[in-house]
Amino acid sequence: MTPDETESPSGQQPCYFFLSHAHPTTVDRAVELDYYERTVFEDLARVVGGLPRERPHWRTGMFRPCGDPSARSAARVERALATVAVFVALRSECYDTDEVAATERAAFLRQPATLHSRLPGQRLLPVLWEVPPGGAGEDTVAAIPGVPQYAETGLIALSRRRGERDAYERVLAYLGDSIIELAEGRGDAQPVPWPPRPAQTRPEFVIATLAVPPDLDPSGDAQPAARQDGPDRLREIATRVAATVDRARFDVQLVEVSAGYEQLGRRPAVLLVEERVWVDPATGVSVRRLLGALPAWVQPLIVPAGDEPLRAPEDDAWAGRPARAAVGHRASRPRIMAAADDPLTIIAVTIGRAVRHFDDEHLVERRYPPRPRSNSHPEE
Repeated sequence: MTPDETESPSGQQPCYFFLSHAHPTTVDRAVELDYYERTVFEDLARVVGGLPRERPHWRTGMFRPCGDPSARSAARVERALATVAVFVALRSECYDTDEVAATERAAFLRQPATLHSRLPGQRLLPVLWEVPPGGAGEDTVAAIPGVPQYAETGLIALSRRRGERDAYERVLAYLGDSIIELAEGRGDAQPVPWPPRPAQTRPEFVIATLAVPPDLDPSGDAQPAARQDGPDRLREIATRVAATVDRARFDVQLVEVSAGYEQLGRRPAVLLVEERVWVDPATGVSVRRLLGALPAWVQPLIVPAGDEPLRAPEDDAWAGRPARAAVGHRASRPRIMAAADDPLTIIAVTIGRAVRHFDDEHLVERRYPPRPRSNSHPEE
């Protein structure tokens, strides 16, 4: 039994495939979110429409535009997926935690068993849309023979690169054949493995402090109050930074670099540097060397102990320092928290820069702008 041989529960024409997709919450919702997804959908619909089909009167495919808020309603999703033959999912790091994508897949899996010769769970087609940071996750979808670039970069990268156009077309041809076979019940019916939806986890935002180590503290025992001014000021600013970080997206971790913390640079961070560490000749050179090796998503903030103006040493030569080769871009120039500045404004700007640089480097949807700058095929 296929959709055109039974009465449609929604009264709409059967459809070969539905393209499901998701976006990170960090992407600006004011721009055209689904430009690349729409491009791939149109290309895939062209391929499926050009293949020999037993049911040419079926619609080729359906796609949910992000710009239409009504497309997110549960009733509309249910109607749209009532007679879809194949559920094509663009798998990405954010897909399994996206509520709209989860609603779409659940609606597809609720199709009546009498609607098709195969159960809905046997008509799922996951597609590798983007490779998560670190390259993990390529095994969540089947490899495509003869196209190693697909497992290395994902479909979004292939769709953008003119030099990979042949590989992109081969992936589309493979997906088109798979859609026709699943929709028309060809071959053996096998359940499609689908990774379980992960628990909601939040990445860490690191707030690191760098104070003068006790064994290098030149203040001695004669002025214990003065010796504590710097660390107390650092703790005060660290508390303010922690209160300003977006807790809905990040878990906050407070660490001390002087205590041996060695993971700085793996996550977005604000590094609070005590004034004496920065200006003291005994420690200033090593601190500036450390800052020059950190990626741009670690934002340094020099914290004065009092209200006196603070200037960097004359031999700083910050503008000429080399950046770490593995990063590929310059590290961030330290910002001094002057007494005349509004602390909350400085903190908010520093956090925003750290998050923006981290997203630009690690999130495909930020590295690839949602809206291209020209009408030509976008190219990296």
